[in-house]
Amino acid sequence: MIEKFKNFIALNEENEPLKIEIVGETYCDKSFNIERENSDLNALEFIIDGTGILDIENQHLIPEKNDVFFLKKGSFHKYKSDSKEPWHKFWIVFNGDFAESLIKCYLPENVYLFKNCNAVKRYFEEMVETTRKNMPYAVMVNKITISLMHIFIYIRNRVIMDNEDLSDVIRKQLDESVESAFNLDNLCKGINYSKNYVIHVFKNKYGVTPYQYFLDKKIEAAKTYLTHTNLSVGNIASTLHYADQQYFSSSFKKATGYSPLEYRRKTRRD
Repeated sequence: MIEKFKNFIALNEENEPLKIEIVGETYCDKSFNIERENSDLNALEFIIDGTGILDIENQHLIPEKNDVFFLKKGSFHKYKSDSKEPWHKFWIVFNGDFAESLIKCYLPENVYLFKNCNAVKRYFEEMVETTRKNMPYAVMVNKITISLMHIFIYIRNRVIMDNEDLSDVIRKQLDESVESAFNLDNLCKGINYSKNYVIHVFKNKYGVTPYQYFLDKKIEAAKTYLTHTNLSVGNIASTLHYADQQYFSSSFKKATGYSPLEYRRKTRRD
């Protein structure tokens, strides 16, 4: 087994909100087998490669490539690497009041394994690389805190997405992007589904394609701007990311039967 780590426990102060204790990288072998009762640490581990088992709080889990698992302070856990496909992993041990707040606010209770989290690999890499640089301890902690926050935020968002209906996830992303240009390829890449499948599941629930839904939302936003603001038609077109004012006006009239200015006069008169 090859293990590279930095231990900072001796540098921790009692009043520090986040205590970074140990950060490391391990190439496991068949002898890797750890058991803790009433553990005194919190840890996050990212599996770069390989597989193994984790038993924690009466749950039997299989952490494998691209997964993240969480070891909770106070838990009973044991974990070991597979003898034929041993783990290669990054890991961080941390404590403190801020650590407990992060765990409480960002991690679901009694969930210890998060599947397919390849996007956070770079944040683990950043933390490991940070510990290898010659910098004051306080500066290092600040840098690692940012990386750790990214990991917690990603996991929380991933859990929310996994628990939501896919069509609702798509709709939410479209709603949040109404003042942007539409790019279905980017949307599909972000949620890791094919374009055809995204169109199918969305249309099955909402009766329209994601593109048509997006266009309709832009028109609704334009109506709000025309009714409740004094923004010019050109500014509204620009805000909603239309190619130009003429295209916006023609799209608006096709959808509503009114030009933007006609609609503004009508709604304000009414």
